Amino acid sequence: MNLFSLSIAFLVTLISILALRPAARKLRLVDTPGGRKAHAKETPLIGGLGIYLGLTTGIFLSPEVIAQYQVLLWLAGFLLITGHVDDYYPLPPAVRLGIQILAAWIMCTKGDNQLISLGHLFSEKELYLGRFTMVMTTFATVGVINAINMIDGMDGLSSGLVLICLGFLGIAASISGNNPALLSLALLVSASLFAFLLLNFRAPIKKPALIYLGDSGSTMLGFVLAWLLIESSQRTSGQIIPATIALWFIAIPLMDTVFLFIARPLTGKSPFEPGTDHLHHLLELHGISRANVVLLLYGAGIVLGGAGLVLFKVPAMEKMSVYFFLGVFALYVVLMRFEKSTLSK
Repeated sequence: MNLFSLSIAFLVTLISILALRPAARKLRLVDTPGGRKAHAKETPLIGGLGIYLGLTTGIFLSPEVIAQYQVLLWLAGFLLITGHVDDYYPLPPAVRLGIQILAAWIMCTKGDNQLISLGHLFSEKELYLGRFTMVMTTFATVGVINAINMIDGMDGLSSGLVLICLGFLGIAASISGNNPALLSLALLVSASLFAFLLLNFRAPIKKPALIYLGDSGSTMLGFVLAWLLIESSQRTSGQIIPATIALWFIAIPLMDTVFLFIARPLTGKSPFEPGTDHLHHLLELHGISRANVVLLLYGAGIVLGGAGLVLFKVPAMEKMSVYFFLGVFALYVVLMRFEKSTLSK
């Protein structure tokens, strides 16, 4: 990956977002304050489009990437468009889910990117999925998409956690040297994300976010991340990490979403229903500023991703990594239940 392509991806993203902001307001592609939304003014939902334009430009300048990821690029564009429709005319959850399942199915069949093995999950013997490959690939892809979408509740949170995940994935790819095209794509996505974060993350000189990802951007990013995590964990596609290590790289969004998908139905709520029961909301209720909540979760993501990287560097620990992760998740569940009971009193 050359510095020129990364610079172009960054600049095209930045310029596209700034150029599209006036048009977004005219087209009513804005997030309006009210209800659960804490921002004070209408904010354009064109972050995903800017990232996609920057990423696409960078990919077309990188022959080794475009040769391997044409299907990913088309599917990311498809999800971006349908996401913008959802931003403009909110779609029923069943329709959104159907679109995500379709994208995952095309990834499997046309993109030849499938979750064939879960690695040495519980024993020395590798766990192959066999006839369940398509089902598990679809389940994992839809799960990652919704994890990124659902944690997109504070300025810079979901995009920053995706950037952290891509950072660890890039480090692992550099160590293994198995899939240079994947490393290049991860770097291009990171360059575009960094440009977006400059306009989205709250800072002393720019407190409110200038743009948001919207459902379009978070869905697209979730799909791209799902593709990369699946590809990086399979021997048939230039394996970089064992499948169990991928859990650590995406730990914060994954644990937040899995917990809510378990907890919400127990209280009669839909798992897809918007709410203020996410981890970042609970931290804010403790009086932590929104910017500090984001930084705190960045730190947690780095710590957990770093733990995964350590486990990755010790091959004998692969089969134990899933037990360690389940232990961390169990602790997370206990703490979340305690926090909710405390705040409800």
